[in-house]
Amino acid sequence: MKDTSMTTDLPRATPQSRGTDPAILLALLDDIERQDIELHSFLVWQDGALIADAYWVPYGARRPHMMHSVTKSFTSMAVGLAVADGLLSVDDAVLGFFPDYSGPKEENLRAMTVRHLLTMTSGRARGISGGSWRRMRSSWIEDFLRQSTPYRPGDVFVYDSAASYMLSAIVQRVSGRRIQDYLAERIFRPMRMSQNMTWDTGTDGVNTGGNGLSCTSEDMLKLGILHLQEGIWRGRQLLPREWVRAATGLQVCDVVLGVFTGDHYLGPEEAGDGQSASRREGYGYQWWRGPHGSFSANGLFGQYCIVLPEEKTVVAFTGGLEDSDRRVHTLIYDGLRPALGAGVADVSGQGETLEARLAGLRLKTRPGIARPNPAAGPFCGIWRMQPNDQGAESISIAQEANALRFILRDADGVHEVLAGFGYFLEATTTMPGARLHHSYQPDAGLRILACARWLTSVADEIVLEMDWIFVETAFRDTVRLHFSNGLLRLTRSVNVNSSERVLPDLLGRPAAGVDARREMQHG
Repeated sequence: MKDTSMTTDLPRATPQSRGTDPAILLALLDDIERQDIELHSFLVWQDGALIADAYWVPYGARRPHMMHSVTKSFTSMAVGLAVADGLLSVDDAVLGFFPDYSGPKEENLRAMTVRHLLTMTSGRARGISGGSWRRMRSSWIEDFLRQSTPYRPGDVFVYDSAASYMLSAIVQRVSGRRIQDYLAERIFRPMRMSQNMTWDTGTDGVNTGGNGLSCTSEDMLKLGILHLQEGIWRGRQLLPREWVRAATGLQVCDVVLGVFTGDHYLGPEEAGDGQSASRREGYGYQWWRGPHGSFSANGLFGQYCIVLPEEKTVVAFTGGLEDSDRRVHTLIYDGLRPALGAGVADVSGQGETLEARLAGLRLKTRPGIARPNPAAGPFCGIWRMQPNDQGAESISIAQEANALRFILRDADGVHEVLAGFGYFLEATTTMPGARLHHSYQPDAGLRILACARWLTSVADEIVLEMDWIFVETAFRDTVRLHFSNGLLRLTRSVNVNSSERVLPDLLGRPAAGVDARREMQHG
């Protein structure tokens, strides 16, 4: 069922009341299904009202979603407020905010200003990814300032999450508050954004300005609506109109986005292992410019908020998509956009058909035997893992009623997933997976929905498959346990990632009786 338990303060309207044919939205949903595009949400705001909100179960309106680089456009708002408050200017030198920095201060670093951070023209040769910085334990501020600045600031566009982090650090220095708190008072609470919004912090106690924000799809939609309305929300000027125009305007023309290696965005002159850099329409202050006069907040793995000013429309969606996958953009720009307000065909019942379709959306699951296997006795119990680069020591498998309990033990402790046979069970798990999840692995764990199924046997091999949906992120893991000749082989892959998509196989043998009993007693 569609998640209707969240009350929203956004006005709603039918597509036809805004002159948009519901058949266009139905065709868009057909294309998404036909092309097997993994979307988690898709929202359309047109001419003052929400005309469609699609959620693919188990994703829903109440669930926060990791927004990755969409975060940068939120950070831009904090800078705009600080400018309006007289706390800083976009022409202030970056080094001036860090008088305690004692490292090398080359000429280009001295020339770097807040504007250069906003426009991704800081002079750096490469841009760092949040996935790389999350593995760093030293000061991120110090690391940024010590990096070489070979280009004169303002001359070369290099996409860099570190620049956005520095903006967050600067606003925190001049305001005395983390930008999450600063924005909560001035933007989030007045706009009634979700109270369960979270924002990661870096090693300096600073909100990660380039990524790390989790919020609902509707929160992201509201970000776009506020900028479509030039900073006005219900009659109040929350964000200065001049700032919105500058932030979403064309500050840098015809930019080149360097190849993404997983850890870095390469400079425009660097080769990328057979890949090529991509050319984009332009960049503002942490906002992308797009076709047809649009601007957007873009996040890795399929988080987007696209504003179409001429059509008075905002489209926001989340998913699990490769960064190079532009199929949804094509559907929006070439299919939906021309139909917005273009008129409604005389086809009765299309509105009701759309409502029913939206209420029945769900993520695809794979076929299999969705029940416990009565012959699985030899496969349950403790399996001792051979030495491996993941640090896995043992795996425990047990069938319980209509569910499977999977436990992995490593040096950090015991990690558990409970998967329903043919249905999803939801919990929080600390199951390690940073290598597959763009280095995300919070100590408190991640929300997971898990289901299990037995696959058709092949030769002498029995296969148990699990679907692990980390429902507040873009990541969805497929885990298979292959049983053959008294051995266990575990494979694990993910739908999207910035680097490796498949982990090396784990191999194991049944634990000896005494060892197995001892392990069962202790965890």
